[in-house]
Amino acid sequence: MSNVILCQGAYAKTPYYIADDCVNIYSIEELCYYLYHNAYLLDDRFVSTDLVEWIDKELELKTVASEIGRVIGKGDTLSKLVAILSNNIGYYAEEKWIELLKEIGKNNKLTIEERRKIRADGFLDAGHIALAIEEYETILRDTSLNQTILRAKVFHNLGVCSAKLFMYERAAEYFERAYTTYANTDSYVSMLCAMKLYMKPTQYLEYLSAHKETYEDSLDVERKCELVKLDWDRQPITKFFAEITDMKQQGAAYYDGILSMAEEVKEEYRDNMFRNVNR
Repeated sequence: MSNVILCQGAYAKTPYYIADDCVNIYSIEELCYYLYHNAYLLDDRFVSTDLVEWIDKELELKTVASEIGRVIGKGDTLSKLVAILSNNIGYYAEEKWIELLKEIGKNNKLTIEERRKIRADGFLDAGHIALAIEEYETILRDTSLNQTILRAKVFHNLGVCSAKLFMYERAAEYFERAYTTYANTDSYVSMLCAMKLYMKPTQYLEYLSAHKETYEDSLDVERKCELVKLDWDRQPITKFFAEITDMKQQGAAYYDGILSMAEEVKEEYRDNMFRNVNR
């Protein structure tokens, strides 16, 4: 029982609702947890009189609420909130609070859209494609057209999301938008990769013939595809598939195993062919 954490304050009857995340907070410990895992998305606006009132009335932590209330509107408020919690709430060890303060310091230099991209990239890396797409689309709605570099990165990663869903034609469109927004080789090569996957071979060759400037990039695509194929040929599962001679004589469990392994290979293939942009 050495890791038991004694909760402080009351458990709220009415939760504190965080609209940006659609999250309800019921205790001071939940607030600490939320701050630690979402610091990259927050700024001084998070520390409000509503939060102070909730801590005072619902959690019955009047001293903590009073300290937080005194720093509102005086600058660097989010860092001061963390400092107050670190001094009064024993949810995290000291090094964790220091780590959180450093993270907030770094993120103060980022715009809210840049913070949202970090959040969306995290969803993408974790395989939560739908959540990533929702965040990326929100960024595009909230950014101006002159924020070209950020928007290009978002279009590129929407292409990655689409490719992971096997929607290669849509992926190619996003990669093209990324390239036309802010020209970069990664997006252009990814566009050609997606086109090669959804087009008939004759269509793909016709496109290359009509765009002579793609020659070097198309060679990069072929090298990428060859590397993926070589890696596939080295996988034990490839030999396994090659040795299958009469699948009809196998049982349902065998087929389930085949499908499971095939999904793993597909996911690895998608990861090798397309990468999200975090430049």
